[in-house]
Amino acid sequence: MMLVNGYRKHHMNLHHKLLLLMTWMIGSCVSSDKHRSRETVETAMKYYDHLILTTDADSIALLYTPDGELGNEAVGRDSIRNFLNKFKDFKVLYQTSSADSIIIREDTAILMGIYQQKTIVPPNDTVYVKGTFIEKWIWFKVNGWHIKRMDTHPF
Repeated sequence: MMLVNGYRKHHMNLHHKLLLLMTWMIGSCVSSDKHRSRETVETAMKYYDHLILTTDADSIALLYTPDGELGNEAVGRDSIRNFLNKFKDFKVLYQTSSADSIIIREDTAILMGIYQQKTIVPPNDTVYVKGTFIEKWIWFKVNGWHIKRMDTHPF
């Protein structure tokens, strides 16, 4: 009799553990979808804007995928970093991006919109730039959104 009760108790604990595991797995799937939302990719885009303000080439390059593309100028993080280091003496005063369209399919987001930037370029000239952008972002489960490709077209 005690063996049966012991078995039933063990069996119920196993059943309970499986139920908890399934609940956690379903919750993880919902959580992943939530993290791949319009809001999270817009937050990643705003973080990119912040990095442009700091002109930190290393951090900007790390926001790209390892094989990321910065228009036709650079492919790969090292190449992007080297390209951006050419602008280390520039002072970005203002940088903003506004997505008019965001399309998310599974782990990929395509953003299209308008950017504006005000920058002091050597020796001491102020440049205003405005244009359109198309960005392709990829979702990595561990690291979140990263830029696969960014294209800009000034007006």
